Amino acid sequence: MEQLLCVSIGYLFGNFQSSYIFVKLFRNEDVRNIGSGNPGTMNTLLFVNKTLGALVLFCDMLKAIIPSIICTIIFSGVNSIDAIALCSFGAFLSHCFPFWLEFRGGKGVAVAVAFALTVDLRIFLVALFVAGIFGLLLKSATYGSYTFAIMLFVCAVDFNHRLVVTLCALFQSISIVVLHIKRSSKTNYKVIE
Repeated sequence: MEQLLCVSIGYLFGNFQSSYIFVKLFRNEDVRNIGSGNPGTMNTLLFVNKTLGALVLFCDMLKAIIPSIICTIIFSGVNSIDAIALCSFGAFLSHCFPFWLEFRGGKGVAVAVAFALTVDLRIFLVALFVAGIFGLLLKSATYGSYTFAIMLFVCAVDFNHRLVVTLCALFQSISIVVLHIKRSSKTNYKVIE
């Protein structure tokens, strides 16, 4: 029961669609009508402005980190790493599929980065480093995102994490790749120079 509550609390926090809210607040526009039409960090960064994009990235990461902290404090019956993974997973689900935006949200990379950061600093560092190298070499943020997604799962397995963490990482990895293919069919984001 506590595991389900962890996912639910994460899901509630994840529904804070920062890109949609901030672009509406500061520009009085719907981010879904700008650039790629994706309400996420990369679209805001590339097609709105870098400052707002940085704010969106920060908030998208916080919506996975804050519920993780809350759940590790209030649910003592759940292993703390499991609670963090489940909260981040819930935030990832609602970031990508928010009920109030007709289940069409972001692609989940920023939230998955927060998942890696909170679950295991080694996963965060290795996945981000490898993704950064691939993204720069191929001059494509999309391929960097694919690489991060794959490394998220590979590192969870390689560092012998608990089954809950590994399954959450696997789901996020597959989802990021699938959502990038589905939602980026028109746009291949170039690395900002």
